[in-house]
Amino acid sequence: MIALDPPAALRGLRAVSAPIYGHSATRWSVTGLVNALGRAISLRLPLTTERSMTGTQPLRRLWMRSIATACAARLLTEEEDGLLLPEEAYLYGLLHALPTWIDLLSQLPAQSPEQVSDTWIENWNLPAELAAAAGVGDADACDPSILDMLERAEQIAEHAGFSLDESRQAPTESQLNCSETMEPLVQRTRLAVESMLRQVGLDFTIPDFEFDESPGDENLPFLDTASETSFDDMTLTLLGCSGSINYRGIITALTAAAVRHGGYDRAYYAKWCACRGHLALRAKADLSSRRLESARLVPNQSETEALRIALSEQQPIHITANDGPGILAQLGADEMVLVPLNNDFKTPSFLLLDRWLSLEPIRLDQDKDKAQTLSLAGSLLIENLLLRKRRERAQKFASTDGLTHLLNRTMGTRVLEQQMARAERSGQPLSVLLCDLDHFKQLNDTLGHLLGDHALRITAEVMRQTVRRADSISRFGGEEFLVVLPDTAASAASVLAARLHIAIEELGRDHGLPLTISIGLATNRNGDTWETILQRADHALYASKDRGRNRFAIDPSDSQDPAEVLPAGRKP
Repeated sequence: MIALDPPAALRGLRAVSAPIYGHSATRWSVTGLVNALGRAISLRLPLTTERSMTGTQPLRRLWMRSIATACAARLLTEEEDGLLLPEEAYLYGLLHALPTWIDLLSQLPAQSPEQVSDTWIENWNLPAELAAAAGVGDADACDPSILDMLERAEQIAEHAGFSLDESRQAPTESQLNCSETMEPLVQRTRLAVESMLRQVGLDFTIPDFEFDESPGDENLPFLDTASETSFDDMTLTLLGCSGSINYRGIITALTAAAVRHGGYDRAYYAKWCACRGHLALRAKADLSSRRLESARLVPNQSETEALRIALSEQQPIHITANDGPGILAQLGADEMVLVPLNNDFKTPSFLLLDRWLSLEPIRLDQDKDKAQTLSLAGSLLIENLLLRKRRERAQKFASTDGLTHLLNRTMGTRVLEQQMARAERSGQPLSVLLCDLDHFKQLNDTLGHLLGDHALRITAEVMRQTVRRADSISRFGGEEFLVVLPDTAASAASVLAARLHIAIEELGRDHGLPLTISIGLATNRNGDTWETILQRADHALYASKDRGRNRFAIDPSDSQDPAEVLPAGRKP
């Protein structure tokens, strides 16, 4: 459909040429545009809201003339070696009458989506050569041979009967009696146009191409876009992400709601770095997977003032292209709504909403409720997530040891109590290891407290890497650690204890520290409480120290020989 719709092709060029998406090609074809934009945007480019219009005969004639010129340009390029590929020539021919399009579109009723102005072209970053060929840029930017080819293509379209003059809608006698070299091209152009129209269901015979002037046929059959959903749908969508665990989920929901329920074509989320004078883009919803070449937008003076007003008044604000290059020029848009979020934050943020694809005019008096809902809901969702994260951090600080980042003593005993209750219900064994670094006070006194802290941190890390994910480790005292091993009998726990004290001894050698550990092991028995199992593990720990340290011992009442204390490296 883009190949039959000059305004849609022009909007496609605008989309691929937006500076925010990086450097675009200097020449395009319809196929190239579709590949660059993606399927979703390409299918929506020709769509616009259905409207009732009168006096559209000049537009219809111009439409047919543009298609015929494009077909003739492609045929000329196929027969003659030139600077353009055939498909590139087709796009150049399709847009060759751009000044006439601008003039006629400007005369449509005020409610038309195709309203244009001088900024319609100036801010669209069109390739210089194509803009010159279309008659809206510097003529010197286009090779004279391309301009000559387009002029000949227009003559062929005229001879084929596609005139802009209402009195010459069908080919005249002189047109049909064109030169022998042109006649084959005229015939092939007429056939090409007729074939393209039939492919989309328009079966008109070209010489008799007439329109009934009755009011019923005066309406152009614009395809209707997806209708906007209700205000309630938007609210429910936003409420649905209230339990999001990160900012990305909230921002995705906000931008998606703006596009899906707010009737906007694009939605960007940006942080406003006022001190640096730019907006930093963080997320987008624009119906494509295109990556942003740059995440920074620099507003001009009037846009900067609009950003400040929106924040101070906590109200969405409508901006239009003026005052030189800025946000709109970088995004390839003519107008936009700035929706403030979290205005009391040190770095506030905005939703940037536009209708670059459909060119539907933005009327803030109609869109304000939805824009305000996005603003309030977004601010509340972000603040709610921030409060939850602060609460989680506070809980984490209250339950963990600041030096080793293990559980503290309070949480360690609480976990042990919970696991004891679980073991009693399930009948599964539970083992605990009470660990103590050997001669730690001497290490602190001789090497210093900083090295002592380092020894505690690396010991905690080795323990984390050695135990299972289901096990828990806590810093039980100054240099003491408690390891709770659910569903673990004494035999399996002794294997882990041996691995621990050997790993920590090797760690000490690697770091040049006199680092060893003594371990006491106890396994739950009927009638045990968390206090009694800890007491037995403590007895085993003292037994380990009495035997020379750097080893583990099992509570004598848990071993086969009550008097047995296991030295380092031996298994029970």
